Formats: sequence, structure tokens, C-alpha cells
Amino acid sequence: MSHVVKTVKLPRTLALALARKAKAQGRTESELIREGLERITSDDDGLDMQALIGPDIGIGHGPRDLSSSRKRLRGYGRSRNR
Repeated sequence: MSHVVKTVKLPRTLALALARKAKAQGRTESELIREGLERITSDDDGLDMQALIGPDIGIGHGPRDLSSSRKRLRGYGRSRNR
């Protein structure tokens, strides 16, 4: 499973309570934060678009020299109305 790093700003009292709870349970603060987030998002039935289309991301078909071929670049950037 890949992870995404998020920065969270906590009020000092909450940060201290989190540190105490983590120490008392012998767990990391990150574990407790993840557990809390899982609880409040457990009813989220949204789609994970990356999981759905992930295998197809970045797959394209076409000429390999599209950006370097002078022939293919001819007229690029000019208005079609000219």
C-alpha cells in the first residue's frame, strides 16, 4: 500500500493528549491518527478513481516522435484561422 504524507496542525492540548495516549498504548501517534481517520471516513462510499483507472494511466498510442519531428511540428502554435 502506498502512503501519502499529510501535514496536520493540531492545537497544543490535542497534540499533548495524542502523545500521552500513544505512549500509554505503546503505539505511534501516526497509528492513532490513521485509526481516527478510518473511523470518521468508514461510511464514505465514494469511488477510488485511481484504483479504477490506474492500470490505464499513462498508456497512450501515437507516434513516438510527436514532440521532436519537424514535420509534425509544422504549423504548431499558429491560429487555424489564418
